Amino acid sequence: MISKIIIIACWVGVIATGVVLRFDQLAARPFHCDEATGARITARRMESGQGQFDPQHFHGPLLSSLAIPVCRARGETGWQGMTKGTLRLVPAIAGSLLVLLPFGWRRRWGDAPMLLAAALLATSPLLVYYSRMFIHESLFALCGMLALMAVLTKPRWGVAGVCLGLMFATRETFVISVIAWLAAGALVVLGNRAWLTRAAVVAVWRTYRLPVLLSGLAATLTAGYFYTDGFCHLQGAVDAVRTFFVYKTGAGHDKPFFYYLDLLTVPHKSAAIWWFGTPVLLLALLAFGASFRRDALEAKWRNTVRFLAYAAAGHLLIYSLIAYKTPWLMVLPWAQVCVLAGFSVAGMAARRPWWQAVLLVLAGLALISQFRQTRYATGRLASDARNPFAYVPTRRDIESVEAWLPQLAAKAPGHTLEPIAVIGNGYWPLPWYLRAFKTIGYWQDPPPNLADFPLVFYVPDSAAALMPQLATTHTPLPRGLRANVAVTLFIRNDIWRAWMQPETP
Repeated sequence: MISKIIIIACWVGVIATGVVLRFDQLAARPFHCDEATGARITARRMESGQGQFDPQHFHGPLLSSLAIPVCRARGETGWQGMTKGTLRLVPAIAGSLLVLLPFGWRRRWGDAPMLLAAALLATSPLLVYYSRMFIHESLFALCGMLALMAVLTKPRWGVAGVCLGLMFATRETFVISVIAWLAAGALVVLGNRAWLTRAAVVAVWRTYRLPVLLSGLAATLTAGYFYTDGFCHLQGAVDAVRTFFVYKTGAGHDKPFFYYLDLLTVPHKSAAIWWFGTPVLLLALLAFGASFRRDALEAKWRNTVRFLAYAAAGHLLIYSLIAYKTPWLMVLPWAQVCVLAGFSVAGMAARRPWWQAVLLVLAGLALISQFRQTRYATGRLASDARNPFAYVPTRRDIESVEAWLPQLAAKAPGHTLEPIAVIGNGYWPLPWYLRAFKTIGYWQDPPPNLADFPLVFYVPDSAAALMPQLATTHTPLPRGLRANVAVTLFIRNDIWRAWMQPETP
């Protein structure tokens, strides 16, 4: 009874830790440019009542499909009423459910391995950070790990297909996961080729041919439902296939081959803290190595561990070969590494005392270091370029501008700052911070009547290009938009003078 109480307390503590880390001060960090574009897509779908998938530039519709009812439940029915906290609820919930998944495997693999896996998932700075952003990765990782659980435990009745369909409805990169998993499965089969007799192959085919067909059908229908907006717009299904041929990645994200390995495993000191996931990788490698011992546990344990190891390595290899790299693409692969690392303590009671001590020290170091990094990554360094997970972070300057503009409007002649002009490229997430205003024009080149606009936001290589045009009519105020990207706010002189007018007693 005492041991059961301890186990229950451990599970409650791990899950509670994962939830708190994902929900604490969820709306505090400035909105990332990718979050802002996702919010705009969600708002357009909510306001128009229908979706339109863009196969060239954006990911699948599942994230916005889930965010819309959450926004409506909280009374946020359009672009102007949306809030960061509400939009981030969807990935935060998905990230919390990801922590809960190993609990479903506890009867099959034991409490100790799954508790460690859940604890590593709960405290991982990479997983926690992107569970707090309104982007697709946390949802994608949840669907991916659900698909893995279905395949490795109960592959029948098409459940794995539903999960694969949800992955496709989240991101087109689900094909990378499918390729990595198929390759991992092939390697596991190759490692067990001794039992690959004709009779065994025929038996497997007869057992799993119907589940495979059901999964394929379920995946197609699930993904098709979301891409076609409930089978109302069949062009969405065509575009879902077209995206593999016409999708365009943004410029400036090319990285070297070893970028991900360096990001996740090589210790780096930045902002007075060491960033590293080396202990987690070591635990995963130990679990993989243990599967080759002569006294290893039963075959299903060995095959599962090897499959997870091959799958994680396959993901890493494929993503490393692609020049376009962003940290959040590692969320699903790293979730697999965390679960694999949990298996390092499987059968620990039968190990020698010194080996048990090594595993306990590594597990403790992994959890303590991860928790510390996570608190920094989601706290004071949440939008700081020194945080390796804060990729192209939004400057806090722009948050202060959003709060200040209504005060400025109250002092302006006519109590309005509209129409507003935004000049230049790469202005996201600026539209999010201007969503309270209705009349905004976006131009790559300034219009002839630019001097008439009360406010002009300029996102240039150099602000000097607009200076002569607005030198006598506007007052420039430099601000930060994103890391290493400035924005200049030009305020028409009559509004600026009204703002600078001292208050009368």
